[in-house]
Amino acid sequence: MTAIDVCEAIAGRIAVLWPERILYRDFCPADHKRPSGYLYITEVGFTDLNAGLVQWRAEMELELFCATDAYDISSTEELRQDQDRVLRAFPSTLAVGDRVIPLSAKGDGMEQGSAYVKFSASWVEPRPVDPFSGGTGGGGNPGSPGQEPPMMEHFEVNTKEPDRHRR
Repeated sequence: MTAIDVCEAIAGRIAVLWPERILYRDFCPADHKRPSGYLYITEVGFTDLNAGLVQWRAEMELELFCATDAYDISSTEELRQDQDRVLRAFPSTLAVGDRVIPLSAKGDGMEQGSAYVKFSASWVEPRPVDPFSGGTGGGGNPGSPGQEPPMMEHFEVNTKEPDRHRR
């Protein structure tokens, strides 16, 4: 699963809210249609959990544009309602493919003609393989990018019980 998959799942849920509206992604033209939205990824990365797993974190932002009148003035009340509708559509989890991941959505303010919703998602995946090492491991620190986790057959376990009669 990637941040793009998460972004597409969010976009799918927004499209259900307003099937008649355009949802721009990756690029929003200056002369965009209204009402509409613009969904984009603002940050993505991972942190180590252990030798074989990482936790991915992705941040996305949705900019909502409401309709304007003949004088190009938008209604802040409509923007608040649209923002509230999005927040209610994203309780605390999101189905992405065959998985369900935690997702938070929060209103992130407004400005003239726009309202924002910020999404934060996280999920656990196997460590990405370093494309430059070919995934062979090849030296370095165990658990570093490009290193495959050691197989269980490489571990020794001492099962001798301590001598309890010794003082």
